[in-house]
Amino acid sequence: MKRNPIRAALSLMCLLISLALMPLVGANGDPQKDPSAASSSTKKKHKSDEKRKIVKTGSEAAQEGHPILWEEPTDIESRDLFYGSGGQEGAPDPAGKFTFVERSTQGTSKKLYVEDDQGHKWTVKFGAEAKSETAASRIVWAVGYHVDQDYFVKQAHIEGAGKDADAQDVRFERRNDGYKEVGLWTWEDNPFLGTRELQGLKVLMVVLNNWDLKTDNNKILRPDKKSGGDRDERIYYVGDLGATFGKTGSILRKVAPFGDPPAGSKGKSGEYAHQDFIEGTHHGEVIFHYKGKGRSTLRGITVENAQWMGNLLGRLSEKQLSDAFRAGGFDDSEVATYVRAIGERIRELQNLK
Repeated sequence: MKRNPIRAALSLMCLLISLALMPLVGANGDPQKDPSAASSSTKKKHKSDEKRKIVKTGSEAAQEGHPILWEEPTDIESRDLFYGSGGQEGAPDPAGKFTFVERSTQGTSKKLYVEDDQGHKWTVKFGAEAKSETAASRIVWAVGYHVDQDYFVKQAHIEGAGKDADAQDVRFERRNDGYKEVGLWTWEDNPFLGTRELQGLKVLMVVLNNWDLKTDNNKILRPDKKSGGDRDERIYYVGDLGATFGKTGSILRKVAPFGDPPAGSKGKSGEYAHQDFIEGTHHGEVIFHYKGKGRSTLRGITVENAQWMGNLLGRLSEKQLSDAFRAGGFDDSEVATYVRAIGERIRELQNLK
């Protein structure tokens, strides 16, 4: 039988893509002999991390403490979207001393755990998500949802990090920020089902073009002993916002035979600006143009709740939005494109009928 050349080419492409997605050496693609490779004690810590990440059902989580998803941002118009939730005082000093502690084996991006000369602990993320995650965290925090304390750093030196010692265009995330992770939550089963606040968070994820709506990114925190906060609180939030501000949808997910390839791009202003946002409404519910992971998550969002989120976002000034993207290290042209595009999305939400 004569073989179809197009099918043969697609099969070869799938094989090559699959091989590229498979880890060849370490979890982050680093040679095992790297001086900063994980030690046996690091591996033990990662195992304990895995045990800690228990997915909570809505009823289980509600019984454990007081669940919190959103707090009204009464000062939204004056919030500083350049420095974000941690403020200027919480920002790392790029010229300061950072010491390598260990590598993280979690997620798909390369990450290092480091400590600065003030005793603050940080997770340093490399790659395309550094810019998009920082900018996204500013906007999510601005409208009342919890976020990690993220900062984009253009350049920093990390002693003991081997080939990664001179880090460029990275995201610093504060680790000892007063909270302890106690589990994960799902979009389908949590204490906030049917609420305006949960639907608003879903709308916000589409505004950002977050194409990675999966359980592993949804974290539950409680205040730690040193924070002085209410330890009965259980704070629900999206703990990874890196897969944002590009487009949703990827040919890789159609042609790759196995694995979990990306479902969009990250930090691509042109792709973000040129993708449609809302397709229409049906029986009082919004139909979004979303091609990422977890599409079923976006079913049933009402026009009223989508408008609520649009009106919240509409209280942010153009300067605040610009500051959010400048905080992510985007250049002036990219900032202008993003501000224009997100402004259009906000108006689409506000004008829903």
